Amino acid sequence: MAASNQLTTLANAKGWAGVTTTNDDALITRLIGSASRFILSYIERPSLFKNSYADVFDGVGQRSQMLRNWPVISVQSLVLGNQLIPASPGYPQCGYVLDAPSSFPPGSPQRISLYGHRFPVNAPASVSVVYTAGFVIQGEAWTVPAAPYQVTVNAPNGPWGADAGVTYAAGTALALVSGSPAMGQYSVAAGVYTFNSGDANASVLISYSYIPADIEDACINMVGERYNYKGRIGYVSKSLGGQESVTFSVKNMPDYVKSVLQPYKSYIPV
Repeated sequence: MAASNQLTTLANAKGWAGVTTTNDDALITRLIGSASRFILSYIERPSLFKNSYADVFDGVGQRSQMLRNWPVISVQSLVLGNQLIPASPGYPQCGYVLDAPSSFPPGSPQRISLYGHRFPVNAPASVSVVYTAGFVIQGEAWTVPAAPYQVTVNAPNGPWGADAGVTYAAGTALALVSGSPAMGQYSVAAGVYTFNSGDANASVLISYSYIPADIEDACINMVGERYNYKGRIGYVSKSLGGQESVTFSVKNMPDYVKSVLQPYKSYIPV
């Protein structure tokens, strides 16, 4: 699911465009994919969902370095040249410290800073950071209800985008399956998690990536604009019975969408 990086659903896009039939479902689905890729390209991010990254930077003697993707969930390793740097237990003990993430989207880029170390000087590609980042709700607590043994996640910051795992409250992981789950397994579709009857009343923690609500809104706007364009291809303006004229925007991205996406843009060069 995460690999698709779709930034809205067919139902939501059709609702915005006022489409009530299924005649153009294939077209709108294609436009969703196109708009989603366009948005990710514009904000210079490979994904908004939970993903692993390996950033490589030049060493210029700095004390801190901005990472390219955020919010950062965890850092797996920081290597300076050939030296593995551990996490600092706390100032002033040596190691790295990661800025805390913002609580709500869009958040802001995060630094990884050093205590007792310094990034190499005049050392191209000498800094390597492996980390996990994405817009994720982690460990949302639920009790599996009775039949049909389903949970619909809260998704407080925007719609569900991709599964990021389920555990029992004690920490044991449940296995994701595509069919009917057995005890200790679950399936998921569009933010609805289905469990086995043997897990009824079990306390579980659900983690999932989400699409920030304003980014979904931007995607829906772009899909609606491109969908309606098919009825006026090539038109800049149109006269209505000689009484008035309508002028159409021919920009590749509406100003509203651009302003919504601006806070999500990554400015750290690859």
